[in-house]
Amino acid sequence: MKDFTLLAVFAHPDDEAFGTGGALARYAAEGCDVYLVTATRGEAGQIALPELATPANLPAVRERELRCACQTYGIHPPIFLDYLDGQLPIVHQGQAVGKLVRIIRDLRPQVLITFGPDGIYGHYDHLAVHRWATAACELAADPDCYPDRDACQPHQISKLYYRVMPQEVLDAWSPEGRPGAVMMDGVPFPFVGYPTSEITAIVDVGAFVESKRQGILCHATQVGDASRYATAPDEVLADRWFRQETFRLARSTVGWPDGVESDLFERLR
Repeated sequence: MKDFTLLAVFAHPDDEAFGTGGALARYAAEGCDVYLVTATRGEAGQIALPELATPANLPAVRERELRCACQTYGIHPPIFLDYLDGQLPIVHQGQAVGKLVRIIRDLRPQVLITFGPDGIYGHYDHLAVHRWATAACELAADPDCYPDRDACQPHQISKLYYRVMPQEVLDAWSPEGRPGAVMMDGVPFPFVGYPTSEITAIVDVGAFVESKRQGILCHATQVGDASRYATAPDEVLADRWFRQETFRLARSTVGWPDGVESDLFERLR
């Protein structure tokens, strides 16, 4: 896959880890150029291990953690958009999209992965990145060369995927029927799940689950040292849903699959 490029676009360090870390590692191992764009350095996040960081140095620490994860996956070092964690909905939206358009034209990926319109659990930053990346996919191919007037080389992304969570996983997390949620500002934001019928790609990452787990552990200020990823590795590595990652195809210039894809580069190889 030396002629193929995959670009993932997320909001914070660790957004890539849980649902796409295996795919990033898999495609890098297959010879694909894999890049990760991250909008912030996660400086508003909680510090799970106070001995590792303080609020004052958290941006630098979380940047190092993301660089550790990218090295673990075997992909290129992260590209930062240099926005502040928690403020993505209020930055200049056109400028943010313009940054991504320039990155897309520079890297020229065939496949782009980002958040879906639900942002996994409705995080404001996730929703903003979804809008930016979705718009940038279209505008990068614009022959009028948005956002610049100078000569440029438009680029058409072949396939845009949204990272999604299967409803089956959420049901397993909440056997009593109470939806799993992330607390933000004291308010629970429930995870959004998709039925199997709405998932268009299931990627087998079984050969890369240890790289995926180690990538998660790189984000130590977020996951701490008491998570199942650290304390129960055998259980994690055997988990069916940890060994596969799920996506919805949002846009395609190469047609739509008849069934569930097993390869994000299907119809491109």
